[in-house]
Amino acid sequence: MSWYMAVLVRGAHVEGVLDDERLGDLLYRLVEATDAEDAHSRALELGSGSSDEYEDEDGTKVTLDVLGLADLTEIGDAELVHGSEVYSQLIPKKPRDMVVAKEELTVFEADESGDEDLDESA
Repeated sequence: MSWYMAVLVRGAHVEGVLDDERLGDLLYRLVEATDAEDAHSRALELGSGSSDEYEDEDGTKVTLDVLGLADLTEIGDAELVHGSEVYSQLIPKKPRDMVVAKEELTVFEADESGDEDLDESA
């Protein structure tokens, strides 16, 4: 068995119809599979169970559903350990623009209730 990184693309659906003008997202999922074909099938299976619903600012009920895969790549390290590279993406220009302050990293953002779960030792 090998490990793969699947990048699933989700799109916003309103009343069952894809609305390309609304928010979408990417899900990065680890997949354990025997080969690339198996990884592809297993990644799509993960996608079928990855729907989320939310209510938009205008009160519209929106469902995020997987549209397909943006990428599927085998992870080179045989064993996943601290520091294992699981995904790499080329940045065409201005890589410095991708860097954000610590407080802007998702793990440090306040949750919706206003409580922050910060690790002060970091």
